Amino acid sequence: MKENFKYIDLHTHSTASDGTCSPTEVAISAKKASLSLIALTDHDTMAGVEECFKKGLELDLSVIAGVEMSCVYKEKEIHILGYLLPSSISERELNIPKEIFDDLSFFAKERAERNAEIIRRFKNDGIIILENDLNNSNQNTQITRAHFANALIKLGLVKSKSEAFDKYLEYGGKYIPVKNITTTRCMEFLKKHNFFISLAHPFQYKFSDEDLNTLISHLIELGLDGIEVYHSTHSASDIKKLMLLANKYKLFPTGGSDFHGGNKPGLDIGKGYGDLKIPFELLENILTNKSN
Repeated sequence: MKENFKYIDLHTHSTASDGTCSPTEVAISAKKASLSLIALTDHDTMAGVEECFKKGLELDLSVIAGVEMSCVYKEKEIHILGYLLPSSISERELNIPKEIFDDLSFFAKERAERNAEIIRRFKNDGIIILENDLNNSNQNTQITRAHFANALIKLGLVKSKSEAFDKYLEYGGKYIPVKNITTTRCMEFLKKHNFFISLAHPFQYKFSDEDLNTLISHLIELGLDGIEVYHSTHSASDIKKLMLLANKYKLFPTGGSDFHGGNKPGLDIGKGYGDLKIPFELLENILTNKSN
């Protein structure tokens, strides 16, 4: 099996959330990048997985059903990746239980209510953002802060996404309320449906070493399986530190580019900013040992 697989990407986004490529285009981009396998991990939704999976079948590209859940820990937003691991990579069928989509609707409702509050807060300051400005008339898209950043650019209030985040979109700031979804609620959902669970990009939350260890311990008690060691933003030093944490807590290392298409310029699927390479053996180790 090893010789049939080279590099993989377990963290990608499509237009089902805040990526600019359709699920089909994500699969095509992955194939062009010579990847053997990807996971589609849109924010709080799996609406694009079937489309991506079907295109993957056409292209001889394996696609794992995934999701990136958002929740709050100590008033900071953290992201947790969930994967429905196949029994074998050669699986030619996708089976996502209807109950998963039913439960995801709860998180979608929470996100929609929060987005309505964000729109209201902007309106109070005379900044009018319409829902169609955010979802490009795609009612199934899960709206994130990246969508608000694009809207602010179109309104001429900022010149870049980074300026939008710095000036308007700070988590817990004037316009962005803290989420209601706790780590416990998020992990309960993922465990209920037998997802393989990994903490996404641990250093993005800017926790101290002590707080990061506390977070990991907390999540392990709730069922954490892995930690995203390889990521486009991780330096060699970061990877080394995260591997030590993975070994310390007996967690599986995972990895992905966090591809968003045009919403993260210069970040390519499977390659990150140029030097990211995630071998298939990473996933093979999980599939071989997770059930043991």
